Amino acid sequence: MIKLNPKAKWRKFNHPMGGDWYHWGDVSCCVTKEEGYWHISISHPNRHPSWDEIYTAWYDLVPDAAMIQGALILPRKSEDVNIHRNCFHVHQLRDTKIVAGVRIA
Repeated sequence: MIKLNPKAKWRKFNHPMGGDWYHWGDVSCCVTKEEGYWHISISHPNRHPSWDEIYTAWYDLVPDAAMIQGALILPRKSEDVNIHRNCFHVHQLRDTKIVAGVRIA
């Protein structure tokens, strides 16, 4: 099992779009709660964020992240509203959508 140690040196900043925004080096992350569920948008100006960066953002910036499940979701093409080409979104899963016993190897 991969064991990462979150707790990067995130710096909060003001963004014209509003919300809670953070920088960690060149990585930017917006943290929001939508309809009672957490969502992060994480991006880098020159490349896709790495798995370590996504993992660290989720566990550092989302309250109670260790107690909930998050997922990278690919929306229907007609519903994709990404305004940044190197941005990924992690959404908190609703418990009703989690399939018991599913394990990804």
